[in-house]
Amino acid sequence: MKKHISLLILSFLVAYGVSAQSIVLINGLYTTEKGDLYSGTYTSVFENGNKKSTINITDGKANGTITSYYENGNIMEIGAFVNNEKNGEWSRWDELGHKIAEAYFVSGKKNGLWLIWDGFGIKRYEMTYAMGEKTGIWFMWDETGKLTSEKNYSPL
Repeated sequence: MKKHISLLILSFLVAYGVSAQSIVLINGLYTTEKGDLYSGTYTSVFENGNKKSTINITDGKANGTITSYYENGNIMEIGAFVNNEKNGEWSRWDELGHKIAEAYFVSGKKNGLWLIWDGFGIKRYEMTYAMGEKTGIWFMWDETGKLTSEKNYSPL
C-alpha cells in the first residue's frame, strides 16, 4: 500500500509539478529558471487562483496578444506585442467592465488616436500621437460631457 501511495505521489509530481515552471523577466527577456529563453503562452495567477495575465512569448520576447485581468476575473486590458514592443490597438476596462481607454502603438511608440472615458461612458480625453510625439488638437471634457479644453500640438 505504501508503495502504491508513493507511485501516486510521484505520478502527480511528474504530471503537475515538473511541467509547471517559473518564468522570470530579466533584462526585458522572459527566461526559465535555468536561464533559457522561454517560448509559449505564459499565464500568471493571483493568490486566489484567478488569472492575472496571459501573454504569448517567442524566444524570450513578448509576441502576440496579452490579456491582463482584475482579481475578480474581469478583463483589465488587452493589447499586442511584436518583438517585445507594444503594437496595434490596446484597450482597457475598469473592474466593472466599462471600457475606459483605447490606444494605439507602432513599434512601441504611441501612434494614432487615443481615447479615454470615465466609468459612466463619458468621453474625457481625445489625444493624437505621431510616432510618440503629441500632434493635432487634444480635447478634454468634464464629467457632464462638456468640452472644457482644447490644445493644439500641430506644428506652426
